[in-house]
Amino acid sequence: MAQRILVADDDPSTLEGLRVLLAIWGYEVETASDGRVALEKISATEPKAVITDVVMPMMDGLELLGALRIERPGMPVIVLSGQGSLDTFVRARQQGAYAYLAKPVDIGRLKNVLAGALAKSEGGTTP
Repeated sequence: MAQRILVADDDPSTLEGLRVLLAIWGYEVETASDGRVALEKISATEPKAVITDVVMPMMDGLELLGALRIERPGMPVIVLSGQGSLDTFVRARQQGAYAYLAKPVDIGRLKNVLAGALAKSEGGTTP
């Protein structure tokens, strides 16, 4: 059975691109257009990892990360950002992000980071 990954991003083309890419890599993918929707889907679908953009409406990626550290402290969260500020990087790492990747995302790096995150998490293995 494929591992489930949740991707949160408010840009429809980025969200769809990541969904397709992760599916090609053998993952089952859930998507959300903001952090609030992501939290609801995480409760319902129990993904093994989350990939989130930083800038989103309603609840941004750092707020989502903070909520997950409380609700699901062992869940790996990979933060993506097109803004690329040092402050955002530091905040993401302080809040326990597994990794912080700049957009546009290096596909090979994302694949390796995701595999590492899943291997490190409880019972995580690559597909």
